[in-house]
Amino acid sequence: MMFQIAWRNIWRNRSRSLVVISSIIIGVWAGIFILSFSWGMYKNNINESVYKQLSHLQIHHPKFQNENDSKFTIANSDQVMRQFQKDARIASVSSRVITTGMITSPTTASGVKIYGIEPALEIPQIRLNESVIQGDYFNSGKDNEMLIGEKLARKLKVKLKSKVVLTFTNTNTEIVSAAFRIGGLYRSKNSSLDEVNVYVQQEDLRDLLGLKTSESNEIAILIKDETQLDTIKNYSSNLVKKVKIEDWKELSPELGMIIESFNLYTYIISGIILLALTFGIINTMLMSVLERIRELGMLMAIGLNKRKIFIMVMLETIYLTVLGSPIGLFLGWLTVTLLGETGINISMFSEGLASYGFSSMIYPALDQEKYIIIVTMCIVTAILSAIYPAYKALQLNPSEAIRKI
Repeated sequence: MMFQIAWRNIWRNRSRSLVVISSIIIGVWAGIFILSFSWGMYKNNINESVYKQLSHLQIHHPKFQNENDSKFTIANSDQVMRQFQKDARIASVSSRVITTGMITSPTTASGVKIYGIEPALEIPQIRLNESVIQGDYFNSGKDNEMLIGEKLARKLKVKLKSKVVLTFTNTNTEIVSAAFRIGGLYRSKNSSLDEVNVYVQQEDLRDLLGLKTSESNEIAILIKDETQLDTIKNYSSNLVKKVKIEDWKELSPELGMIIESFNLYTYIISGIILLALTFGIINTMLMSVLERIRELGMLMAIGLNKRKIFIMVMLETIYLTVLGSPIGLFLGWLTVTLLGETGINISMFSEGLASYGFSSMIYPALDQEKYIIIVTMCIVTAILSAIYPAYKALQLNPSEAIRKI
């Protein structure tokens, strides 16, 4: 009986009920969209960092990262590489020789991090070749060829085929200078790294540093299935002794914090949106109660107890929520699905975002768990919002209520 009365009550004033339902729909949709957009942005940043810079695992000499000295190498890195290349779980592996120094042009100089790479191995690893916008990706076959970022080239006031000088310290603590010709300019999604990272062929840098052909400073591993990350990390520690093995979360703690804090972010954003929704529901349901003071007084006078009055008001809110939440959920899912394929172009903000490694194209994405959290929070909010109007209805005095005009 109470279910039927509550259902009829919500349609006595269609406009007001539709406003509440619309508010719930917009609240659920907005929560889903904001969270999916945020996660799409962070996920893009994580993927760019893992697949274009860090890889899933990196192996170094235990002192290399603290001392930042190229003399701390991984011995027999070529043999280690061959072992990893035989593993079907590993997508790609590459070795790098790394040092820091100065790059000097005819007009200015700048501090840089110099990577000595094997160009062919880095194609499936960080896909640096895809970022080349001018020139070639080490295709000329010439010695002392260099690839630098477009932003660094502007800073140095150099262009394609210009000559620059790299100065750094070799393994014998001697200062070494060598001239390199710019064979290509690249532009990645992280402009801050474009300004400091330069790439040369591994043989050229290894000779200048005085390293053996079997030595390297870093081995980067990209795996096929990230769920096997810990397994492969343990396998690597058994395969290579006396080295430091770190996954991408350890190499870049801020990326790990993004994932860990996103659940909290879910509750905060949803809570802000639902707080606004709460006031709307309270206002609407309170108005509904106050407009029916005489009616509610009459129901009390003929024997309808306060418990049933309370249930009736609560049911009205639950009906409105149950009608609005699935629609908002569907619209949110549809929005995320469509925009997840086409993406959202935020190129007007890309210059500032690029310095933090964010792409100008954002592809919204959201786990199923987050959909459930948002809808649950919305339903709980709606129910809690109905408590105060229902409580006000219980305060009515039947003899006074029926005399209200």
